[in-house]
Amino acid sequence: MTADNSSATGGQPGILFVALGYIAAVLTATTVVIGLMCFWAGADNGLFQIFLVGLAYTFGCALPGFIVTVVLARILQVRAWLFFVIAGGIDGPLSLVFFDRSLLDDTFVFMVLTGGLAGGLIYWLVGYYRRGGAPA
Repeated sequence: MTADNSSATGGQPGILFVALGYIAAVLTATTVVIGLMCFWAGADNGLFQIFLVGLAYTFGCALPGFIVTVVLARILQVRAWLFFVIAGGIDGPLSLVFFDRSLLDDTFVFMVLTGGLAGGLIYWLVGYYRRGGAPA
């Protein structure tokens, strides 16, 4: 007996891969943003605490956009990597608009956009890459 985690919706990932993909995407997006902050601003003191706060913030604030993305992907039967990369890129800055407008600085929005793009790609890699990705 094998454990098949694919759903019945034509190549869409099951709930386990959706959850693992979200966790991986949040870790990736947070790491990219913190890395860019270190590069851009030279911040290196308290980096672990900044990472943990960013991780918690990203996990909660990006969740509504992520749910919308997953639902749209299932309804429209989308499996293309570009869809998830763009959705991740939109989700980050949009989360700032809805949850914390005080962070709407041009430089930080660019960092969040970059982190969202990377998170979207990682989500696709975890959830869709082994399922053949985009249909031919």
